[in-house]
Amino acid sequence: MPPKKKGKGKKKKGSEDSEAEVKFKQSQHEVDALKDQMAYRRELTRRSLAIADNYREQMQSAQENVEVLQSDMKAVSSGLTQQYKTMQLELGLKIDQLESELTRTKVRLHNTEQDLAQQRILYTKMQREKDAHIHKLDTKITNLESAFESLIDSGFNGMFVHLNTEKKKWDNEMDGIFKKNKESLQNLNVIPLEK
Repeated sequence: MPPKKKGKGKKKKGSEDSEAEVKFKQSQHEVDALKDQMAYRRELTRRSLAIADNYREQMQSAQENVEVLQSDMKAVSSGLTQQYKTMQLELGLKIDQLESELTRTKVRLHNTEQDLAQQRILYTKMQREKDAHIHKLDTKITNLESAFESLIDSGFNGMFVHLNTEKKKWDNEMDGIFKKNKESLQNLNVIPLEK
């Protein structure tokens, strides 16, 4: 309950004016304060809007940059994918070529190894035949040398015996001729008779 008013008298007109004036001044101050506050808030709003516009422009620019980067990334990704596919295709072809070349090389190597084995067998056989032939020829040469030596020895021995026989024959004939000549010379008195 509100307090009871003391006395029911009328207020003075001057005090009413001063009270109204105080209220008016207070209201005026409040209005000024509100105006200042509104001006400050308008300034803040204007700055905030300017900052928001700036951020909006930056966001728009960033969004455009992102779109450009995404487009570039798509282009790069597409290019890399194309290069990868091309390289994969080329690599596949190269692998196929190398595999077929390896197969051909293996076949050639197998054939060469077989030829080499046959050549080794032939070489070993030929070497054995050659060694056997050389041994046979060495044996023949040794036999021929022995036969030749005995032939020469027997030939020389035969010649020596024949020469000795002929020498004795010639010696006997010479002795007979000398004796005959000596007797003839003695008969002719060319040489004196021996005493």
